[in-house]
Amino acid sequence: MSKNLHIELGDKYVVTGSTHDLILNEKRIIKDGKNAGQETLARLGYYSKFEHLVKELCHREILQSEAQSLEELSDYIFALGEKLSKAVES
Repeated sequence: MSKNLHIELGDKYVVTGSTHDLILNEKRIIKDGKNAGQETLARLGYYSKFEHLVKELCHREILQSEAQSLEELSDYIFALGEKLSKAVES
């Protein structure tokens, strides 16, 4: 029996998977239909290694950040690293 992985990364992402793969999911709220207002997970990608998943997550977050300078971007990346570290430890 394999143990399924479920790691909450803040209020935006969830890592799921098994012993063979990792899935990066984004939390979203259903807008229409009978399940409107409920949270769902949208798959963003499948990864065989955790470091590949983390690189993609960082890439997505950097592109979506509102940093206007290299210093702000550096601070944002540092805070993101701290948040990921805490999520994985818990």
